Formats: sequence, structure tokens, C-alpha cells
Amino acid sequence: MYYFIVNPASGSNRGRSVWKSVKKKLDQAGAAYRSFRLSGQGEARALAASLAASGQPAVIVVVGGDGTINEVINGLYSGGLDLGHITFGCIPTGSGNDFVRGLGLSRTPGDALSSILHPREIRRINIGKTVCSSRNSYSFAVSSGTGFDAAVCNSVLHSKLKTMLNLFHSGKLIYMTTALWQIFTMKRRAFTVTIDGNETSMYEKAYFAAAMNLPYEGGGFCFCPDARPDDGYLDLIIVNRISRLRALTILPLAFVGKHIGKPGIHILRCEKARITVSDPLCVHTDGEIPGFYQETEFSLHENKLAVILR
Repeated sequence: MYYFIVNPASGSNRGRSVWKSVKKKLDQAGAAYRSFRLSGQGEARALAASLAASGQPAVIVVVGGDGTINEVINGLYSGGLDLGHITFGCIPTGSGNDFVRGLGLSRTPGDALSSILHPREIRRINIGKTVCSSRNSYSFAVSSGTGFDAAVCNSVLHSKLKTMLNLFHSGKLIYMTTALWQIFTMKRRAFTVTIDGNETSMYEKAYFAAAMNLPYEGGGFCFCPDARPDDGYLDLIIVNRISRLRALTILPLAFVGKHIGKPGIHILRCEKARITVSDPLCVHTDGEIPGFYQETEFSLHENKLAVILR
């Protein structure tokens, strides 16, 4: 059975029109499906948790953006199940679409639906886990970070400009403009970073640290070009001791992964990383903001998720 979790408001209401087209094709194909139209935060998580707990084979398809995907992922992994009966698919309608970009999925609704109904490749991918201050746990499919990248996500989530730019299919611009603003205004912090429980290093003037399960975050920044979602590792990027002026020149390079190897750019591959700061910093999971914390631990869930690629 196909279960479509639809966010009609995603992409400045693009989700509504995309679902109308998708529904028409589903009905024409005579597919057996159920659809759920979201109207508020938390609904997608509850739906996904319920479908996972049923134990029945299900193809769960998100018609939405990275935020809706993140909520569904958190629902699926909230019960500690093995999820062998769940297959995941996506028809993108958001502005960032880093999940789709990182896995090379189709951005065309018709092609995406065709792959879901007639899959040619399904891959089991890692899903990340973020534990904040040893209490609250969150899941992520794309990335999770603390510092600069989280501050950008937090500002974008509360920006009215994002809605306007989405109307012109230019949502990526809000991430770039917000990133430039954060470079000039944010305070760099001392990060204590512990890798795989034993190797600890101090980064005295860090902008941010992000654990990447996929290469892209923030609407297309290719922070970790070599990140692979099925290798059992996270790629951790730490940006340290870079002046604000140099940051301005390096940031555009990150769209094409040309920042790698530049002084101050550190990439570490690990199974687990713990970041400790003196004062609470903004944390994000797939662009969603769980809060501000002094200690954040990134790792991977033991169970992988089957995702339809094409």
C-alpha cells in the first residue's frame, strides 16, 4: 500500500498544485493508496510513527520539502523499530531539497511518481541521530550542525523573504543572503570536538560544525562532497580560524565543493562526534531547529532506511 503524506503549504503552496497533478496520475493508474494532507506541525511525525508501528508493509511517500521529510524520518525512528517493512519515497516541492539533491532523485513530480510506482533501484541508507545535552534525541537524513549553519537555518525559518522568493523559484537566494549576514554578525566560539569517543581536539575560533550524511545542506552548499549515505560514517566539517573577509570568499566556493583543502576547513570521517561549547548554540537537524544546546552528539541509527532512488 502507498501512503502519501502531503504538505500543501511547502514551496509557498507549490505542494498543493503538485499533489493535484500526482493524485490525478495515481487515479488514472488505478494505484491503491491513501493520502494525508498536513495542516500543522507534528502531524507528519505522528502519521509516520503509526505506520511504522503497524508492522504492515508500506511505501511512505512525502510530497513536500526537507522539513516534512525530517518530520517523517523522526516519526519512523521514534519507536526503535527495524523498519524492514518500510520503503520511503519523495516527490519534492520544497525550496531547499537537499535530500533530493544529495541522493540524485528526480525533481520532476511525474518522473518521481513513476519511480515510486515502478522502482528500478532501492538503496538502504543511514539515518543520523542527534542527542542534545544528553537528553533530547532527534533524527536527520541530510545533516545536523551547531553554530553558523544552524543560525542560518533558524533565520531562514523565520524569514518572510523566503516565502516571496519561493514564488519566483529563487528560494536558494535566501540561504545565501542569510549566510552573508551571519558571517558579519555571529560570534565565533571555542569548540571541543571528540571523535568516536577517544580523540579530542580544540577549535578555538570555530564558525560551525556539521555532521553530513549527504553532501549538501542549506539549499545547495556542498560542504562534504564525499559524504555517502550508506557507508556507515558521517562526514564532519569544522570551519575554524577563518577571518570574516576570507569567509566571504570561501562561502561561494562551497556551492561547488571547491572549499575543500582551504586553510581552516577540516573534514573528519567518524561514526560519532561530540561537540561541546561554553554557551548554548543553535542546533539544526535537516534545517529544523530543536533548540540551543551546549553539548551535541552526532551518530547514526543502527537500522537503515530503504529509499526509492529511481
